Amino acid sequence: MNRLFSLLRQELASFSSTERWFAIFAMITSFFIAGEYGVTKPSSISLFVDTFSTRSFPYVWMATVPLNLLAISLYNRFLSKIGPWKMMCTVAFCAIAVNAATGLLIHRFPWVIFLQFAWKDIYILLMFKQLWSLIHSTIATSHAKYLYGILFAMGTLGSVLGSLVPGFFAVWVGSKSLFFLTLPIYSLMLWSYKKAFEISPISGGSFESRSRGETKEGFSLVFRSPYLMAVLLIVVFMQISAGLIEFHFNTYLEGAIVDPDLRTQYMGRLSSIMNTLSGVLQLGGAFFMVQMLGIRGSHLMIPMTLLINSIANAVFPSFAVLTFSFVVLKGIDYSLFGVVREMLYIPMQFDEKFQAKAVIDVFAYRSSKALVSLMILLLQAFYSEHILGCISGLSVAVFVLWIGVVWFILRKHYPIAASNSV
Repeated sequence: MNRLFSLLRQELASFSSTERWFAIFAMITSFFIAGEYGVTKPSSISLFVDTFSTRSFPYVWMATVPLNLLAISLYNRFLSKIGPWKMMCTVAFCAIAVNAATGLLIHRFPWVIFLQFAWKDIYILLMFKQLWSLIHSTIATSHAKYLYGILFAMGTLGSVLGSLVPGFFAVWVGSKSLFFLTLPIYSLMLWSYKKAFEISPISGGSFESRSRGETKEGFSLVFRSPYLMAVLLIVVFMQISAGLIEFHFNTYLEGAIVDPDLRTQYMGRLSSIMNTLSGVLQLGGAFFMVQMLGIRGSHLMIPMTLLINSIANAVFPSFAVLTFSFVVLKGIDYSLFGVVREMLYIPMQFDEKFQAKAVIDVFAYRSSKALVSLMILLLQAFYSEHILGCISGLSVAVFVLWIGVVWFILRKHYPIAASNSV
């Protein structure tokens, strides 16, 4: 650990004053984006389950596909016209408006939680996508492996502290009241993002002249490149596995805790545990994993670890083991996987970092839940009595396919991509 802090101090000392200030404001932005999600996500899940039940998860996940496509189409169309700063403000305003409307109207119109639940997983990705595109275009490649873990850790710290709000106050103030906190949190986030954007070299109009902003170009970039296809598949496999275990876990939770505010409280506290695990892994685990195993080795280690976790869940089915598996998978998703996934974007060209990344990190990231939904609906139709056991088996198959993609495709194409200029 002393070696880690020594290396970090040396690395930060090599930054210019401008780079240090950019890193500080990027960390603050990450903190507030994740903090807001930590506050509102437990409420969203709890109220959705209370209104529609866990069995409705596949339907809302499928509904996110057209909403996702619409969001990414509008994002790519208008980003080149209004620029990253105004786009960030637009997405933030939409998030504030939807959350506030949910808090005000849910008792009169319970269906509004369906819209909020679908939108929450899109706006958070748009927020982080814009922040990370800005970071990739500002931070030198040589600084990435040291700084990315810290940037993720600041987001995790925001998630931990944000999750404590529903974890301790949901029963007192009510789950719906937590949606109103999006406004003050995002106001602070926009202040810090603007400071970071003003320091970044893409401010001042340079971005608009380099990006045409058509959605079809982003898809075309992905489908023409074996490397980008490998990145897309890795992201899809992670999200399919996360969706399967989320459905599995919430099915148990719905029966165990009936009161929605108590469920929000439980999810808030569990989220704090997951995010604390993520923070530990981000601050130390990601750094040492990349140092010892490299990028490709790290991408192999993650599905192998989750495969063992999934096998344990299948062999010893219980709520305690399932909860442990859920925490481990989510903790790795938010930490180790996030760090090494972002490193895959370093060797990409400028358009790939903005347009192709938007397709992968927003559209593919959330549309993967549609595949999960189809799997679950088929299982509900034909194997309803054994659905949870089938889900465990599917999880194992997903991790095996994931390992195959990393081994055969990413191993072949990453060195070629790494030789390109950033």
